[in-house]
Amino acid sequence: MNRGRVLNVLFALAVVALALTTAVATGVVPPPATLFDTGEYDHAEIAITNNCSQELGTVDVRIAESRQQKIVGLSETPTLRNGSGMLFPYDDSGDHTYVMRGMDYPLDIVFVGGDGRINAIESAPAPGPNQDGNDIQRTGTGKYVLEVPRGWMESHEIDVGHSVTIDRS
Repeated sequence: MNRGRVLNVLFALAVVALALTTAVATGVVPPPATLFDTGEYDHAEIAITNNCSQELGTVDVRIAESRQQKIVGLSETPTLRNGSGMLFPYDDSGDHTYVMRGMDYPLDIVFVGGDGRINAIESAPAPGPNQDGNDIQRTGTGKYVLEVPRGWMESHEIDVGHSVTIDRS
């Protein structure tokens, strides 16, 4: 490469660096450290009752409200104890696909309608060695999606049609 070309490349890199610095300084683009920052999670308690209004179990959840929190989900949570989980609320009921990308443990993925009733409960295994989990997907319809440790729903005899109440206080 000749000297003129090297100088042109260096000049172009300097212009790009200056443009990015200006974009971050003016707030047009978030700083690199915040691109994947999920921020603080709100918390709630979820109570699940059967059709006779008998409480079958409660779950302490973190609420993934932002787009980034929903993308990361539980993948950065090293362990998930029984009685805890994550809730993913949406503006409207719709089809949602959840992927086990980067997960270290299996989950029950619960799709809850806008009426508070469980529409579907899907079990998902943790990815095996040398798997990224992208091919382990579960799809369901709901306004809310609840993730808890796999087997938690069955151990509490919770089934499709049971009611979910979310207490954010």
